[in-house]
Amino acid sequence: MIALDQSELRRNIDLDGNNIRFDINFENESSDRNKLDTIKDFLDNIKKFDQRNKLYLDKDFTKEGETLDYINFYFDELDKDELSDIINFDNSFIEKERQLLDKLKLVRVGIYPDNIPEYFGVFDYSIDIDGEPCNQLLVVKTDDKGNLDHITWES
Repeated sequence: MIALDQSELRRNIDLDGNNIRFDINFENESSDRNKLDTIKDFLDNIKKFDQRNKLYLDKDFTKEGETLDYINFYFDELDKDELSDIINFDNSFIEKERQLLDKLKLVRVGIYPDNIPEYFGVFDYSIDIDGEPCNQLLVVKTDDKGNLDHITWES
């Protein structure tokens, strides 16, 4: 067993120029080598998982799932001036909802290694408003291989 120091398990990391909060959340004060190897493999694939998550979100958006509800929230809550700081209303080639979907960015990755068989990874996505991520989060939860468990909307 390996003892864990919780203070070492929360960091900000840079992923393609974006500052992302990152944390590992253990329920126990120690872990075994296999679990730590699984975490390392997961971390080595964060970029790939982020790309895969965007495909999950796109699919959920097109089937009118949680992602579409999340995007529509912004059209209900923000006025046109606020939205025009985020999307281009003059672009007639790309629907406004799709433009907003494309503005989602990863803001946090959480790992929950003791949560198996439930989700293992939690990826929080948000849209910047006035240069800051909104507190409304579109959350992709995955297993330890980055496979979709479910998508949810949290605040």
